[in-house]
Amino acid sequence: MINKLQKKFILMTMFFVGIVIFGILAFLCIQSYERNEILIDRSLAWSLQLKQQEYEGSMLPSYTLIYNDRTDSFVLLGDERHVQFDVDALKRKIDALPYDMKKEENGMVMKKHALEQGYICGIVDASVLKEQFSQLLSRCIGVFLISMGIFFSAVYFMSRWIIAPVRRTWDAQKRFIADASHELKTPLTIILADSELLLEKDPDDPWLISLHEEAERMKKLIYDLLELARFDTLPVHQSEPVDLSQLCEKIALGMEEQAYDKKVMIDEHIEEDVFIHADPEDMHRLAALLLDNAVKYTPPGKTVSIRLTKKDHRFILRFSNPGTLSREQLAHIFERFYKADESRKNDGSFGLGLAIASETARRNKFELNADCRDGEVIFTVTGKTNNIVK
Repeated sequence: MINKLQKKFILMTMFFVGIVIFGILAFLCIQSYERNEILIDRSLAWSLQLKQQEYEGSMLPSYTLIYNDRTDSFVLLGDERHVQFDVDALKRKIDALPYDMKKEENGMVMKKHALEQGYICGIVDASVLKEQFSQLLSRCIGVFLISMGIFFSAVYFMSRWIIAPVRRTWDAQKRFIADASHELKTPLTIILADSELLLEKDPDDPWLISLHEEAERMKKLIYDLLELARFDTLPVHQSEPVDLSQLCEKIALGMEEQAYDKKVMIDEHIEEDVFIHADPEDMHRLAALLLDNAVKYTPPGKTVSIRLTKKDHRFILRFSNPGTLSREQLAHIFERFYKADESRKNDGSFGLGLAIASETARRNKFELNADCRDGEVIFTVTGKTNNIVK
């Protein structure tokens, strides 16, 4: 959780910093581009004059080609020191050039106007400007990447410094939950054992029955808290190939008795030979928790559906049951101690099952999502398959 908070802080900070740096550099590039275009247009306008005037300001190498169609002759005017092209080839290009349309080719910008006898064409050598603009773009990209790297390092270390007190508090809370749960296991075991002995002598005593039931609920809560503490502190076990198809069939079979007691049907559609790479215990726990949750919240006489399919080297494991959840409930469904149905506070559940399922999926790099549509609550687990030929 703390790592997710740190990642969000880094991503949000880098996003806004990146926008600011990109905006500044983009503004500089746009300004340079517009200045270059203005200079090129001025140079073209100067070279398109039949009677050229003295040019004010910085002048790009410019040339004027005048063609007389009556005599089929042309003349090229301009600084001959900059003439580094084939005049006849240039004339052929200009002949194919549409009137009053600016065209650029290899750094040369050309534009021609019609005359009563032929045409006049202005030619501007803008290769230096194009090269300078390319260099500016390259430098801006380099500055952007270097700046983002420097800011990322600064933001990363700053986030560690900011998150440090929260991390210490979070670690202390996890240690307290784990230690308290371990310390409660021993007296709770004694209470359960004593209550069972007393129930053997007087099985109809309502006080003893209530005591034993509450002790069992407490036992489940402690083990759930220990499970979450284990997820927070221990790394994931070594993954290995798992036959998910066979695993789902076993879990569905084991859940038949509980479903029968609730008068709930389990509809299975499980594709064969779906193999994944995961911790077998984690995968068994994940599927069992989701199926148990679906059966628990399905009204009598209704059907729970479990679907397992494979597509494009990914598996899709879907559990669905009749019901409705609001958007707000779906947003909090995987939070610890959250119960979407407030009327079921005494059903033996503490709102930790789906939180454990979410942590289990995350540890094994699977995606777990909840959705509600067409009167059904749907939990979907997706991830990569492991290609094994049997």
